Amino acid sequence: MSAPHMASGKKRLSNSTRKDLRVLCYQHHIEMLLEFGSEPLEALQYACREAGCLIRYDSSHGYFIGTIDAKTIEQEMVPRVSCPGDEHPMYLAEVRPERRSFRLWKCPECNTSRTNEESLHGWGKKVGA
Repeated sequence: MSAPHMASGKKRLSNSTRKDLRVLCYQHHIEMLLEFGSEPLEALQYACREAGCLIRYDSSHGYFIGTIDAKTIEQEMVPRVSCPGDEHPMYLAEVRPERRSFRLWKCPECNTSRTNEESLHGWGKKVGA
Protein backbone atom coordinates (compact mmCIF):
# COMPACT_ATOMS: atom_id res chain seq x y z
CA MET A 1 0.00 0.00 0.00
CA SER A 2 1.21 3.47 -0.75
CA ALA A 3 1.09 6.59 1.36
CA PRO A 4 -2.23 8.44 1.01
CA HIS A 5 -0.79 11.49 -0.77
CA MET A 6 1.94 9.90 -2.85
CA ALA A 7 -0.12 7.55 -4.97
CA SER A 8 0.91 9.19 -8.24
CA GLY A 9 2.95 11.99 -9.70
CA LYS A 10 -0.10 14.22 -10.16
CA LYS A 11 0.47 17.75 -8.87
CA ARG A 12 -1.53 19.10 -5.95
CA LEU A 13 -3.66 22.08 -6.85
CA SER A 14 -3.94 23.63 -3.41
CA ASN A 15 -2.35 23.69 0.02
CA SER A 16 -5.05 25.74 1.73
CA THR A 17 -8.38 24.82 3.21
CA ARG A 18 -11.43 26.36 1.57
CA LYS A 19 -13.82 28.29 3.78
CA ASP A 20 -17.04 27.31 1.99
CA LEU A 21 -17.06 23.56 2.61
CA ARG A 22 -19.61 21.75 4.78
CA VAL A 23 -17.27 19.20 6.38
CA LEU A 24 -18.74 16.60 8.72
CA CYS A 25 -16.93 14.83 11.54
CA TYR A 26 -16.68 11.20 10.43
CA GLN A 27 -17.33 10.03 13.99
CA HIS A 28 -20.11 12.36 15.21
CA HIS A 29 -21.67 13.29 11.82
CA ILE A 30 -21.98 16.96 12.79
CA GLU A 31 -20.71 19.94 10.84
CA MET A 32 -17.16 20.90 11.76
CA LEU A 33 -16.09 24.50 12.50
CA LEU A 34 -13.34 26.34 10.66
CA GLU A 35 -10.43 27.41 12.89
CA PHE A 36 -6.76 28.32 12.74
CA GLY A 37 -4.25 25.55 13.41
CA SER A 38 -2.41 25.52 16.73
CA GLU A 39 0.96 26.33 15.14
CA PRO A 40 1.58 29.78 13.56
CA LEU A 41 2.38 28.34 10.13
CA GLU A 42 -0.61 25.98 9.99
CA ALA A 43 -3.38 26.79 7.56
CA LEU A 44 -7.06 26.89 8.37
CA GLN A 45 -8.55 23.59 9.43
CA TYR A 46 -11.94 22.22 10.38
CA ALA A 47 -12.51 20.96 13.94
CA CYS A 48 -15.31 18.85 15.39
CA ARG A 49 -17.66 20.77 17.71
CA GLU A 50 -18.24 17.77 20.00
CA ALA A 51 -16.59 18.34 23.39
CA GLY A 52 -13.31 16.45 23.64
CA CYS A 53 -13.26 15.34 20.00
CA LEU A 54 -9.79 15.64 18.45
CA ILE A 55 -10.82 15.06 14.82
CA ARG A 56 -9.62 17.72 12.37
CA TYR A 57 -9.71 18.12 8.58
CA ASP A 58 -7.82 20.23 6.08
CA SER A 59 -7.88 19.93 2.31
CA SER A 60 -4.15 19.20 2.05
CA HIS A 61 -3.95 16.35 4.57
CA GLY A 62 -7.53 15.12 4.92
CA TYR A 63 -8.74 13.96 8.32
CA PHE A 64 -6.27 13.76 11.19
CA ILE A 65 -6.18 13.66 14.97
CA GLY A 66 -5.34 17.04 16.56
CA THR A 67 -3.01 15.83 19.30
CA ILE A 68 0.65 15.03 19.82
CA ASP A 69 -0.23 12.12 22.14
CA ALA A 70 1.22 9.15 20.23
CA LYS A 71 -0.98 6.65 22.08
CA THR A 72 -4.18 8.46 21.02
CA ILE A 73 -3.00 8.72 17.40
CA GLU A 74 -1.97 5.06 17.32
CA GLN A 75 -5.39 3.86 18.47
CA GLU A 76 -7.51 6.02 16.15
CA MET A 77 -8.61 4.87 12.70
CA VAL A 78 -8.88 7.77 10.23
CA PRO A 79 -10.64 7.41 6.86
CA ARG A 80 -8.41 8.10 3.85
CA VAL A 81 -10.70 8.61 0.87
CA SER A 82 -8.95 10.08 -2.17
CA CYS A 83 -10.54 11.77 -5.16
CA PRO A 84 -10.29 9.50 -8.22
CA GLY A 85 -9.61 12.53 -10.45
CA ASP A 86 -6.94 14.55 -8.64
CA GLU A 87 -6.18 12.37 -5.56
CA HIS A 88 -6.95 15.13 -3.04
CA PRO A 89 -8.25 13.89 0.32
CA MET A 90 -12.05 13.91 0.25
CA TYR A 91 -14.27 15.02 3.13
CA LEU A 92 -17.48 13.55 4.53
CA ALA A 93 -20.28 15.75 3.19
CA GLU A 94 -23.46 13.82 3.95
CA VAL A 95 -24.85 10.96 6.01
CA ARG A 96 -28.41 9.65 5.98
CA PRO A 97 -30.00 8.52 9.25
CA GLU A 98 -32.48 6.34 7.35
CA ARG A 99 -29.54 4.52 5.66
CA ARG A 100 -27.01 4.22 8.48
CA SER A 101 -24.19 2.95 6.27
CA PHE A 102 -24.51 5.70 3.60
CA ARG A 103 -21.59 8.16 3.31
CA LEU A 104 -21.18 10.87 0.64
CA TRP A 105 -17.59 12.05 0.17
CA LYS A 106 -16.62 15.20 -1.79
CA CYS A 107 -13.35 16.54 -3.18
CA PRO A 108 -12.51 20.07 -1.93
CA GLU A 109 -10.81 20.93 -5.22
CA CYS A 110 -12.91 19.56 -8.10
CA ASN A 111 -16.17 18.86 -6.21
CA THR A 112 -16.26 15.22 -7.37
CA SER A 113 -18.56 13.10 -5.21
CA ARG A 114 -18.35 9.43 -4.24
CA THR A 115 -20.33 7.23 -1.91
CA ASN A 116 -19.17 4.35 0.23
CA GLU A 117 -21.39 2.18 -1.96
CA GLU A 118 -18.80 2.68 -4.71
CA SER A 119 -15.27 1.30 -4.57
CA LEU A 120 -13.28 3.62 -2.30
CA HIS A 121 -9.49 3.61 -2.28
CA GLY A 122 -7.67 3.69 1.02
CA TRP A 123 -10.71 3.33 3.28
CA GLY A 124 -9.82 2.96 6.96
CA LYS A 125 -6.04 3.34 6.88
CA LYS A 126 -4.41 4.04 10.22
CA VAL A 127 -2.97 7.49 10.89
CA GLY A 128 0.61 7.64 9.70
CA ALA A 129 0.16 4.55 7.52
